[in-house]
Amino acid sequence: MPALNDDVLLRVASFCDIETIVTLMCTSKHVYELVTRYEQSIVKDAVALYTGYDSSLFPPSGAISSSHNVEREYLYPKSYDILNELKIRTSRTEIILSPGQPLRSKIDSIFSTSGAFLDLPQIERELLMARLKETFKVVDRLGDCAADVMSMWMQPAVNGNSSQKLDGDEAMLKIHDRQLAYIRSLSPLDLAYLFHLVSWAGQAYASENSALMADVDCWERLLAFKEASLRHGTIMLWAVFQPPKVKKTIDRTDDTTHRKPMTELARFAETCIRQIMEEIRIYQSTESSQNRLPPSLHMTMVKSFVEKTGRPSTRHAIEMERLILDHIRID
Repeated sequence: MPALNDDVLLRVASFCDIETIVTLMCTSKHVYELVTRYEQSIVKDAVALYTGYDSSLFPPSGAISSSHNVEREYLYPKSYDILNELKIRTSRTEIILSPGQPLRSKIDSIFSTSGAFLDLPQIERELLMARLKETFKVVDRLGDCAADVMSMWMQPAVNGNSSQKLDGDEAMLKIHDRQLAYIRSLSPLDLAYLFHLVSWAGQAYASENSALMADVDCWERLLAFKEASLRHGTIMLWAVFQPPKVKKTIDRTDDTTHRKPMTELARFAETCIRQIMEEIRIYQSTESSQNRLPPSLHMTMVKSFVEKTGRPSTRHAIEMERLILDHIRID
């Protein structure tokens, strides 16, 4: 069998996930050296395919944050680690939005109750679900602002300039500023889908945590969950909506190993929510003239939609519904 041309091999590699690329590299020394040598171009093509060639869905630096554990490691631009992370995100999105899962069940219930989305035709439901999957990428783009800021000191100095060091508070403010800027750059339609995704996720979160939502601070908790999802990306949605792991053995050691990641993720999500709830309390107890907290991402999302559309702020949810319905309508 004749060997494939190098250009063809590289083109094929750009459409492969990380496991397939590893398998491809094992076929021969030549292929291994070729795929290693062209790592950056392969990853660049794969990222373009993942984003639908929409460069705004990836940070300018090309770096993103990992979500396979709560440490959120910095992933260097155009590295094969990027491909592995994109595979994780795609898989989790499919699972979270699959039939029978909490978030999907909440969305399906909206289709069958009252409101603007009542009795949508099946094809329009499918279009809506497809667009929500793309909105997961928008949420992760917000979370990846952290990696974009980290690039300021993680990457080697460029043109003789030393990398910039920031302390923890400065870094958090920089990240928040970039998240605010990204939200303000979104179109009204993107903002509408983003608003509904986090709103429906909040409703599903409340349904899954009825005991927590019985507390007096339930509304602050719900807002904090939505804000945390915008700040940290879809790892927050995975932390609260991931399906329980099925035990394959009664061995206790094995069971402990399987449960540990879920416990870590649950602790991560609860910590993020409690931190934002504390911010909300500070905001509510402080005079507006003395309040130095930056605007929330959720508030900025709504405000940006109102400013871009000129619609009354009291009707933003209705106007967002109308915009989505117009977008998915099949005449």
